[in-house]
Amino acid sequence: MSAQPGWYDAGVPGQERWWDGAQWTAHARAVAQAAAPMGWFPVPGTADVRWWDGGRWTPYRFRDGKPRPDAFAVEPDNFGVVFGVVFIALGITQGSTYNLSGQPFFAVAPLLFILSGIVWLVGGIRSSQLKKLPAPLAAPMFDPSIRPLPGEVEGPGAGWIPVAGQVTRWWTGSQWSSYIGQKFGVRPTHAGDRSYRAVMAVGWVLGALSVLGVIAGVIVFSALERWTAAAIILPAVILLIVAVLVLVLTHVRRYMMVLPPTPPVVPALH
Repeated sequence: MSAQPGWYDAGVPGQERWWDGAQWTAHARAVAQAAAPMGWFPVPGTADVRWWDGGRWTPYRFRDGKPRPDAFAVEPDNFGVVFGVVFIALGITQGSTYNLSGQPFFAVAPLLFILSGIVWLVGGIRSSQLKKLPAPLAAPMFDPSIRPLPGEVEGPGAGWIPVAGQVTRWWTGSQWSSYIGQKFGVRPTHAGDRSYRAVMAVGWVLGALSVLGVIAGVIVFSALERWTAAAIILPAVILLIVAVLVLVLTHVRRYMMVLPPTPPVVPALH
């Protein structure tokens, strides 16, 4: 029960189940899909080189000499579709409610919800389209920028190390790799450091804008413009909640994005 994350015999003829390094998950697949091990492969019929996790293509490409995620990368892809529909529905519902007030300022929050929903929906649909691509047919690609790969051993203690909840990262015995293991597969994180800084910057900017909005709303309220003040403060409060969630969740899960600064202190899940 100490195997590294991967697809293993599920005890059912013709099926394999995903082991996340600590426990079995609900994800299963037909053995026929396991035509190639995980790695960077040319995608048949395209000019792309993508990360194949051993069972499916992922929204991570090797382009211009660097591994990087797609512009809209949502995993699992059904999360993007679900969140997209929910956010758009919330935006439409709030828009209908705010139209009754006759205050045009109230349209800000519904627009934010609808735009967020569109982004989630596009990401989920684009990621789901990868399932339609055929499995790898050529040999995997090896490049210094994508190494060390999962499974590479450079010293004692190599293996999958828990870094955030049930998320693990490959430790070669001498250095961390840019690959993490999750319940839906192994994923590269080469652009994680840049993404982490960008998301944190966005969170702080949203927080600053929301605070300014609340202050402006209070000033307007003191001038007895209550409807206008409410139209400013309500979206600002929503924006503040979003900013706090972005900052807290990103910080808590930072080691999914950036390499840990120190060697592991817990034994590897071999």
